Amino acid sequence: MSDNNQPTGTPLNKYFQQSQSVELQRSALHFADYNPRTISDEGRRQLKRSIKRYGVVGGIVVNAQTGNTVVGGHQKLRILDELNHYDDKTHEGDYRLRVELIDVDARTEKQLNIALNNPNVGGEWDLDALARLVPDIDYKAAGLTEADLNMIGCDYLLKTQEENAIATDLDDLMEPVRAEHEAEMAARKAEREAAKANNAQTADLAGPEPTWEDRVQAMKDLKASVKEKAADEVKEMEAYVMLSFDTFKAKAAFMERFGYDPYMKILKGEAFSDQVERVE
Repeated sequence: MSDNNQPTGTPLNKYFQQSQSVELQRSALHFADYNPRTISDEGRRQLKRSIKRYGVVGGIVVNAQTGNTVVGGHQKLRILDELNHYDDKTHEGDYRLRVELIDVDARTEKQLNIALNNPNVGGEWDLDALARLVPDIDYKAAGLTEADLNMIGCDYLLKTQEENAIATDLDDLMEPVRAEHEAEMAARKAEREAAKANNAQTADLAGPEPTWEDRVQAMKDLKASVKEKAADEVKEMEAYVMLSFDTFKAKAAFMERFGYDPYMKILKGEAFSDQVERVE
């Protein structure tokens, strides 16, 4: 018996027999040139952050009958291309990925493209239930924005787009550190496996298998290393301070007093400091 109390060998439900999960090379896929969906810069940042944190959750749908055309998941695939440094023209940086493969005609493919991306068929938020969830999660990691929080009535200290950009920059900044650690761990694993293959002759090279306590300490050391390296890099980044006004009129008066455009959102601190001295 399986975990869901269904007898082993029970046929797959007919509604799940239209596709199969397969692994393909990225170079075997191509985007649908008719795809009508776009994504904003902020949405793209959120999606990239989600993929880097959780991986690809939710399938990329590909139609075999039209030469492996991407039917659903264009934005996810573009983020994966960027993360893997893939060149769609030269196929440099080619990588392997898992997709949901279907086999339908071109007309059905286009209808599915619309259906898979249509928010009207995806349900709606229960705003009260969503508001109760927000305190328990990292709302940015879940893909919510400040506008979403305002819509559902959550009163939180909201960050500006500039601060969101800094968070993304920091995440990108730490990526080489994580990659370096992963490469080091892979090298150690390869060394242990080589030592086992050579039995007693190379056993001393690999050393004993790390204990749970060793793994915990290694993770602590990694976190400390990442924190230290990130702190060193952050020192070189620009520092920010935020001013807020109760009304746009108050902000406009402040900006005009110092000779700035009321619609500006960012001022360089050094320039403003000189301006203050001249006004005083």
